[in-house]
Amino acid sequence: MSTERTVLIAPTQYSGSTLKHLQLPHPRTNTLCSYYADTPSNTLLEVVQIDMAGRRSWAGNGWVHSNGSLSMLTPIDPLFIFLSLLTQASQSDNEFKFIDINSIGFESHVDTASVSAFLAMDAVQKKALATLCETRQISESVCVAKVDPDQVLTWLKHKCSSSRLPQELDVWQMENADETLKEQALVREMVLLVSEYLQPYWTERLLCEFDGFAQLCESEKKAAATHTAAVVFDSPDSYTPGVADPSTKLVPAKQVKPKTAKERQLEQAAAKSKPIMSFFQKKK
Repeated sequence: MSTERTVLIAPTQYSGSTLKHLQLPHPRTNTLCSYYADTPSNTLLEVVQIDMAGRRSWAGNGWVHSNGSLSMLTPIDPLFIFLSLLTQASQSDNEFKFIDINSIGFESHVDTASVSAFLAMDAVQKKALATLCETRQISESVCVAKVDPDQVLTWLKHKCSSSRLPQELDVWQMENADETLKEQALVREMVLLVSEYLQPYWTERLLCEFDGFAQLCESEKKAAATHTAAVVFDSPDSYTPGVADPSTKLVPAKQVKPKTAKERQLEQAAAKSKPIMSFFQKKK
């Protein structure tokens, strides 16, 4: 039995650990994706693949692998996965109901074994329940939970703090902009990043918390209009030969009336007739 070789780059603190491969639904698209769980540290790593199949190969000590794709492991907050699973299991008509945590992950499109292993990460489950949910202890072995939208939005807004934006992504520029607008621009970039791991329902709720960044959008529209009005366009005839000045009024060409049958007959007769000098012979 052959096992397909995979080239994987992982953070140094996990490269020597035993990572458990999980197939979990992506929190935004709900499609099954690959993750690796480091259970001792309760860390979840997302697999990001650079597809180079058919274009490059890998060669090692005594082996060659034709698929040159590269996979990288990057940490992901497991609460995004937890929020997605809870939302799907407990939401009905935009309302949330109490559910038994142990019943999550039995949908047909979910890898039950992977979800069970994910929920078995005790520290992650405790943090998720405390951060995202309202809980009730029914018995010693049964705990029910319900998503609390206010708690979720508080957590998401904390995630979208402008101080969390990577410096490489701080590219927003606007002349004479005050600090309030710049702060809104940075927060908006964070919202766009976080929304990559959110279902549409939570993305819409999060944008509403920031009023859709209406003030920032209005300021950007005004700045764009001012910039457009300040641009001076040269006349095309100043640099393009044969192009008329756009301000010049074009005189419409006169419409030619179609010729009548009699006029066409006269033209044909004139074309066949000989000039009068052809009747006189030249003197030798």
